[in-house]
Formats: sequence, C-alpha cells, structure tokens
Amino acid sequence: MKQRIIAGVAAAAAAASLMSMPASAEVPLTINAGIGSWYFDGDRRFEDTETPWLGLEYAFSDNWAAEILYAEDSSRFNDGTKADVSTWQLGMLYYTGSYIGGGNRVRPYLAFGMGEIDIDAGAFDTVETTANAGAGMRWMLTPRFGARLEARMLHSLDENENDFLFSAGVNYYFGKVSEPAAAAAPAAPLDSDGDGVTDDRDKCPGTAPGTRVDADGCPLPVAQVASIKLKVNFDFDSTVVKEHYFADIGELATFLKRFDDLQVDVEGHTDSVGPENYNQQLSQRRAQAVIDLLVNQHGIAGNRLQAVGYGESRPVATNDTEAGRAENRRVMATLEVEYKE
Repeated sequence: MKQRIIAGVAAAAAAASLMSMPASAEVPLTINAGIGSWYFDGDRRFEDTETPWLGLEYAFSDNWAAEILYAEDSSRFNDGTKADVSTWQLGMLYYTGSYIGGGNRVRPYLAFGMGEIDIDAGAFDTVETTANAGAGMRWMLTPRFGARLEARMLHSLDENENDFLFSAGVNYYFGKVSEPAAAAAPAAPLDSDGDGVTDDRDKCPGTAPGTRVDADGCPLPVAQVASIKLKVNFDFDSTVVKEHYFADIGELATFLKRFDDLQVDVEGHTDSVGPENYNQQLSQRRAQAVIDLLVNQHGIAGNRLQAVGYGESRPVATNDTEAGRAENRRVMATLEVEYKE
C-alpha cells in the first residue's frame, strides 16, 4: 500500500511541475484531476465511496492519447472494517475531433486499458489486475482549459468482479493550440480598369488608363478648343478686299457654319494718316466689306456678324514707316470655341 501512496505523491508532484510550465512550451500533455465515485461489485461486500483522482495524458495525434490515472481513498467493508482502496490504470483514449482549435468545444472519447486495484484492510490485502473500458466527454472551455465527465468499468481479471468508477474533473492542455483568427477585413471592391469606379458600378468596363469618367465609369466627353484668326490688310484709303484674302475669308465662313451659334465681332482699323474721325469711319467700312463677303458669297447670317471700327486707336506697328502703316490698315476677326466630342 505504501508503494501506491508513493506513486500517487509522485504523480501529484509531476502534475504540479507541469502546471508551472509556460504554455508556450507546447508539450502535448494534459493534466487531469477531480473527484470520483466508486460503485463496487456486490461480491466485494464493500461500501461505495468517493475518491480523488489524478491523471496525465500524452497526445500522439489529434485523436489518440495515452493516459495514466491514479485514485486513492478509504472505505469500509459491510462489517465496518476500514480499508484503503487505490487504483492505477494505464491505457488509451480515443477522441473525436481535434485537440487543436478554439474554446467551447465538446470532445467525446472512449477509454480502454489495463491496471491494478489494491484493497488494503491491514490483515487483508489484495492486489488485482484489471482491464478497463469506458467513455467520457471533455468540454474545452478555452483552447487549453476544460472539464471532464467519465464512466469507467474496471474488470478484475483475478476475481472476475466488475467495479465502476464515475468521475468528474477539470483538465489543462499544454500542447499546441490555434491562435484566435483575426477578423477578416472585407475585401475591397475591385476596380479592374483603375478608373475610380468599382466593377459592381462600372457600366463601361475596360476604359483606357487616364480616361476621365462619369459616376457610371463611362468616358466623359473630351473638351477641345477650336480657333481661327482672320487678318485682311488694305491699301491706303481703300475698302476693297484683295482677292488673295478670299480663301482666308472662306475658311472663316466654314468655321462659322460648323459652330452656327457663334456671334462674331469683325474689327476694322486704319493707320494714323488723315483725320481721326475719317479714319474711324474708314475702319467701319472696311469691317463691313468683309462682312458683306461672308453674307453674300458664303451665306452667313448677317445677324451673327457685327462690324466694329476702331479707327487709328489700336495700331499693331509703328505709323512712322510705310511698312508699319501697311500693317495697321487691317480687318481682324479672332474666334475661339470649346466643344466636346
């Protein structure tokens, strides 16, 4: 009996040592401890009793583990004789489900193995070899800590008697556990063509890089600028448009037909020779001469054209030379329009 007590103390010491190990060691061991109830075979003429128990498991895989279990306490025979009862059992546990995972998991298991039961009443002492079988449930409250319920039958191979040990307890697992999974961030909506509109809203997929798009991902109309500039020079004191300017005037007419909502100011100018008032009237007639060609030869509506005479007030060159004065005798029309295609 003393040997059984020593074994129990050694098992308890080993369990205490394991409890002091850091979880990061990840040794696939489980320490079990709790309270059990003996229900002895009637032939033993032995009172049922409670007993503390201690166990140690080593996991070979997610499903299989080896276990050594030890229990010891006192009871009495039916005649009142006190006796110490102890048992050790060595066997295998088969679990359903994995050791590795999160908390709040129930893991049923089957148990079977061999061992001994020792009944010591002083003058009467028996040590019997036993075979055991049972089933239980391990409830993992956290990935490491859990509770355990079990029912096990111990069959004495020597006396052909069947004793039952029902137990409840707690356990702590030192092996590898899964880390809590971080909540997955929602996947960002795809924007396959990179236009800033996600695929689920893009009504025009596959737009070229750099294309400006609307809220539906469709290309915006591209703004473009069209412009034209007309310059017609005149002889001294003349309002006659020279023939070599007819082509330039025709291009202006084409531009006005393309953009038929444009209103145009046609500017007339003179050099500084002569009275200022006369020059202002001369510049007005020159501007009107160009308008008459646009209206009469090219069909441009007259209400779109406005002749504006500036006289000699806006020279573009010096009036001190003949060449400069020739540059100043002119009619100008400058147009610029923004449009979208």
